[in-house]
Amino acid sequence: MLEPEGKRIELAASAQENYLTPLVHDPSPKVIMAMLGNRNITEEHILVLANRKNLPPEVLNAIFRDKRWSESYPVRLALAKNPKTPLFTALSIARFLRLFDIAELARNHFIPVIYRRKLEAIVIEKIPSLALGVKKTLARVAGGDILLALIKDGYPDVVKNCLENPHLVEAHLYKIIGHKTTTPGTIRTIAEDRNWSCRYHVKFALIRNAHTPLARTVLFLPDLKLLDLKELYRDPLLPHEVRPFIHRELVERGEDPEHLGRDEAEHIFEIEESDLADIEREMQRYENGKARPEGPVHPDSDKEGPEGP
Repeated sequence: MLEPEGKRIELAASAQENYLTPLVHDPSPKVIMAMLGNRNITEEHILVLANRKNLPPEVLNAIFRDKRWSESYPVRLALAKNPKTPLFTALSIARFLRLFDIAELARNHFIPVIYRRKLEAIVIEKIPSLALGVKKTLARVAGGDILLALIKDGYPDVVKNCLENPHLVEAHLYKIIGHKTTTPGTIRTIAEDRNWSCRYHVKFALIRNAHTPLARTVLFLPDLKLLDLKELYRDPLLPHEVRPFIHRELVERGEDPEHLGRDEAEHIFEIEESDLADIEREMQRYENGKARPEGPVHPDSDKEGPEGP
């Protein structure tokens, strides 16, 4: 049974170090605030408090403002990770954290989304000036928009590490392939990746990209739905060297490419709502830390096809 709050406040304000240890778990914010003013409190006590998720923001802010802990990296990191820390305080701390701690924190789904986006922006701002080795390591552990920025950066080894990162999701990759500024080398790396190039929507996006090696494009075509093949054939943005192979695939499936219905010709490819829902569910699974499932590898994925012009 707890003693009266007034007595606990008095004890917290003046007790010796050993008597403070049980008080760090006290449910009363007033007791905790009294303890923060005690000169006998240690960093170990403060770390317990900084990690508590049931303390009000003003208590955590008081720890941040205390000059005794301004040089303590573990205390600052604990405050930055605590979802109850005020946003302004957390961001003030985050700018002085180590790069990989910020990247890890940006994947923490217990903190607010706006905070995670700000953390990602801090890391992305640093990417152009990072050494290649740091980028390669970051590509293995980062997530979200940081991964997209690393892929756009275009270094082959960095891109490969990004593709092996379990936090990368199909919707992100679909966006990267369709972006006009994505480098040809990045597109080729994605097209040759055994895990990602077997994904349906990734295949579709790669076929539409002029930088995808023609040999890979030809291997993707038999796996597409007939309706999508027709839509691609009528797509004015389709790389011109790909059209003859789609023509051949349609003929082999018993279709006459030159007499497609007007409704089919005017229909623009878009991800079906059911497929989009699957991708969104997949993103949620990955963001919760589950590994990316590997799809089936095309049996001819290692064969060489005709080279494009």
